[in-house]
Amino acid sequence: MQLPKRLNKICVIFLLRKLLLNISKKFYSTSGVLGFLLILLCATTGFSQSRLDSLKTSFEAETNDSLKVVYGIQMLREFHREKHTEEEEYDLARTLIQKALNTGDSLLYARTLDNLGLLYRYHQRYDESLSLHTKAFDLVKDMEVDPVFKMIFANNAGVAGRYNQKYDTAVSYYMKALKIAEKENDLKNIAIAGNGIGNTLGNIPGRQDEALSYFERSLEAEKERGNSLGVAMNYLSISDYYIDKEEYKTARKYLDELLRINRERNDDYGLAITYEFYGKSYLEEGKDLNRAASYFEDALSRFEKLGDAHQQAQILGSLGDVRFRQDRFIAAKDYYERSLDLAKDLNQHGLIMQNSYQLSNILERQRDPSAALQYLKQGKAYEDSIKLTEQNVEIAALIRKYDIEKKEDHIQLLEKDKALQQTLLDNQQQKLERRQILMLLLATGLLFILVIFLLQYRNIKMRKKINARILVEEKEKMKAIYERNLARAEILVTRLRVNPHFIFNSLNAITYLIQSNQNVKAMKYLVVFSRYTRMVLETSQKHVVPLSEELKLTQYYLTLEKNRFEKDFTFEIKGEDAPEVEKILIPPLLLQPLIENAIWHGLLPSKRETKTLRLEVIPEGEIVKIIIDDNGVGRSGTEKRSSEKDHKSMGMQIIKERIELFNKSYPGHINCELIDKKDEQGQPEGTRIIFTLEQNTLAQNPVEFLS
Repeated sequence: MQLPKRLNKICVIFLLRKLLLNISKKFYSTSGVLGFLLILLCATTGFSQSRLDSLKTSFEAETNDSLKVVYGIQMLREFHREKHTEEEEYDLARTLIQKALNTGDSLLYARTLDNLGLLYRYHQRYDESLSLHTKAFDLVKDMEVDPVFKMIFANNAGVAGRYNQKYDTAVSYYMKALKIAEKENDLKNIAIAGNGIGNTLGNIPGRQDEALSYFERSLEAEKERGNSLGVAMNYLSISDYYIDKEEYKTARKYLDELLRINRERNDDYGLAITYEFYGKSYLEEGKDLNRAASYFEDALSRFEKLGDAHQQAQILGSLGDVRFRQDRFIAAKDYYERSLDLAKDLNQHGLIMQNSYQLSNILERQRDPSAALQYLKQGKAYEDSIKLTEQNVEIAALIRKYDIEKKEDHIQLLEKDKALQQTLLDNQQQKLERRQILMLLLATGLLFILVIFLLQYRNIKMRKKINARILVEEKEKMKAIYERNLARAEILVTRLRVNPHFIFNSLNAITYLIQSNQNVKAMKYLVVFSRYTRMVLETSQKHVVPLSEELKLTQYYLTLEKNRFEKDFTFEIKGEDAPEVEKILIPPLLLQPLIENAIWHGLLPSKRETKTLRLEVIPEGEIVKIIIDDNGVGRSGTEKRSSEKDHKSMGMQIIKERIELFNKSYPGHINCELIDKKDEQGQPEGTRIIFTLEQNTLAQNPVEFLS
């Protein structure tokens, strides 16, 4: 059901169009006025109708044949979306063709032919679809009509020709559409025709290399008109082109761009298709079949959530191909059987045939000739049924084509009689219009008053909604700014609390080294101290920093603390040279408070002879782990004053809140886990802190997040 406002708008538009048509044609009748008043009543009481019901009502009530056909085309498309009953759709489409023939309007007739062609194409009856689209274009190609109709008919003919593997015909009509689109500077149809030519040439042996230039022309047009969906479709076509050329790395570069766009669009279907083509590239390449399987499984799970059974069946077959090439026949057999079950439910004869042949092949390898023969027979039966169905479709198409041409000839014979009758009708109309003009003017005035009232009412309600939405957005914006400023304030408060105490201790250590004539050591200590201080100041204006900077700052801090306490503890940092640390973004000074707690409350109170603090960065596939590990007294063994407990609790709470704010504000996800280590007797052995960063935290361009 549509919203009441939309139904109201449909009724008003219908009234205006009908009124203008009557004025332009000077066609007024008593029954027409009554119909007008009934429709006016619909504008105030018919808000509960669905769009399909509204169009059906308009179609049945319309007495003008041309408008009736226009409403019928709209009703048919809405019927296809809502109910999708194949035979009823065909019956209505053929009825509209007959009515369009009766009007003698060539453009309207062409539109009804194109409309039936779209239905045939949707149901994969491409040969019939192609003949209707080409006929629609040929009817209007030399007429003075809106060029958009010529482009639509030519592009539709190109699509049907490409699906029907009549590539020369497809290229011919795509070129016609492209020529008109470039003359009209119609970027949308330039993009459609360019992409269609590229996909068609990609199927013609020896002409695949020409396809790329057309894909790039289409991509340029889509970028110019700002159509992200069109850009994504061209990236998919270009990646498929490079897969066919066996240039898999180049193909995956375009798939990377496609993945970025679909993530920005939050397009679940687009993401599923992208992962499917990633899998296809690795399957065709044959070097990393496990990765191919991983991408296919990701795509499969997404299509399952979307409820797209056709795509699920196709991908299950692809997974079967992966396992078959790995000689994992049991797994391959399972995938083929699942794909076969879905294909049978969907009545996809081609996929049933493929899966049956593959299962026969596997069972033959497993030395089960009886079962292999059954699947072979099943595949052959469906292959024969496909051929028989194609023959029946071709025969039916020829019969329908003959019927239409016969009706066209009959209509031409009746044109002269129709012209004479039309002259008589025109004379009657002139008499009727004099008596109807007063009622028309009154109805027109009433209509305009009603329209003005409805528009004012709509504007008032819309203004209220807009104001409410603006208020909500302003509140959300202020909340986000407040939380961001609060996080920065917490960082500054932590820095103001930690730095004075740490700075004075560091300066005292430097003074002691100088007084004890350890000048070389004092100079090294001072260099590290100055670098540490400078890095702390530089991070004050940043919301996030690369992990490499955070690790460097942590190393300076540990070096300073190690020099102060000499042999009280040792430290070790591993994995800081891993390539991933340059791309990972985390909140600044996230690690230092935990390092400080480990030293002051874990290691220094410990009575162990060897006190060790270890920091390690471990990339693990799609995630990266940061581990802080000490062998101190642990949290349960630390004796503190109540104020210190409150301080530690508050510090951990601030860290958790900063992580939560980061997870809401930036791509990716950070998780922090604290583990109390214990020996076999249950005694504390220290503390381990594990940060887990998901792959989305790896920014392709980290600089854009640092300001």
